[in-house]
Amino acid sequence: MSSITEDLKRTFDLASFRQRAKNLTRPADLEKMSEITKRYAREGNKQEKLYKRDYKTRVEKALQVRIDKAGVKDRTLKHRLFGSDNFDKSALTRQAHRDVQHDHSRRISQLASRETQELDTLVVTAEQRDALTKEQREKPRKDFQRAADRRAGPERRR
Repeated sequence: MSSITEDLKRTFDLASFRQRAKNLTRPADLEKMSEITKRYAREGNKQEKLYKRDYKTRVEKALQVRIDKAGVKDRTLKHRLFGSDNFDKSALTRQAHRDVQHDHSRRISQLASRETQELDTLVVTAEQRDALTKEQREKPRKDFQRAADRRAGPERRR
């Protein structure tokens, strides 16, 4: 899948789990949902602040890594034109900027996927518990209806 498709899927999953989490009924579940969303919102804000604050430093580190990779001697013989140099600092700088931006977006998407996972487990366990309690509430009513069958003679035997 492409990056845009993955991002769209992650965003939709997160939004749908947040919507399903709003339907929780127990106060403990609501509190846990609130704690999860607040924690990941704080972490996302923290990552954004760090990204803005350390952007230049991160680009410099990424640029140094790119320069180190470009400076490694290649043992294959490539015939080049006389006097040409394939070392382009502006291209390496652009790539370093892209690397830093990609790394940041990867971190943010990991945060969103972890939040989705936690909300998923919370919602699924709450739904299972609610289904079980609903079934337990309905069981005595069904048993009573079956025991107190008021149909007339031949119909009762069916």
